[in-house]
Amino acid sequence: MVDYTVAVLEDAISILRVLQSRRESMTLAEITAASGFVKNKVFRILYTLEKHHLVERDEEGRYRLGLGLLELAQHVRSQVSLLAACRPTLDWLVAETGESIFVGVISGYDALCVDARESPQSIRLFAQVGRRAPLHSGGVPKVLLAHLPAAQRRALIEHFQRDPGMPGVVIDPQKLEAALALIRQQGYAVVVDELDQGAHSIAAPIRDSQGRVVAAISIAGPSHRFTEERIQRYIQLVQEAALEISQALGYSVPVGALPGQPA
Repeated sequence: MVDYTVAVLEDAISILRVLQSRRESMTLAEITAASGFVKNKVFRILYTLEKHHLVERDEEGRYRLGLGLLELAQHVRSQVSLLAACRPTLDWLVAETGESIFVGVISGYDALCVDARESPQSIRLFAQVGRRAPLHSGGVPKVLLAHLPAAQRRALIEHFQRDPGMPGVVIDPQKLEAALALIRQQGYAVVVDELDQGAHSIAAPIRDSQGRVVAAISIAGPSHRFTEERIQRYIQLVQEAALEISQALGYSVPVGALPGQPA
């Protein structure tokens, strides 16, 4: 079996494990002795980890785990909480619609599928966890892009103009901004023939306890099954599902709020 591990990363992880094993901070000499590495290597690894806030030094020059790890842990915890909150709703939604269901979050310039349910029908969109799609195309990606702060959204759109990330795609910033504004106004997206030709995607935002959009959920399938009557029904169902997950994450609907608006 081919070993694809990176030796220096393995060494850095070993040093983090050493610091994790001790409740008090440690000197460079103590870390060197515990890790079994030469002092110069330990110093260079600690220097790099400190630069990224994964390790920090106290006033006496002793090392301990840094707050950067806490930030990463909080992000992981939010993802785990999201998946737990989604599970029963996704099971209900795929049973109710018979179509594939997707949940995605922002990852760099993309939307990343973090959970999904596959349609039981023979002709369907395959639900692939881990699939990425540029934020300018598709139901879940566009919902996520629509709810970013304006400055961040504009910067991403400028990036997509230079590098759309999809062959043959040309980004018209004015048309895209208009489509995103409509998504924010109505509280959902209906997208046709973007990520998959001959497919519909109907998506809505998922919010956390602060009202921030942290994910999006979609119902997707072959366009020939998405009649106007079903589209209207799926819009209602996907918004109900998004709200149910949001409430499981601690979101409270503000009195008098318009569709898609945060607290």
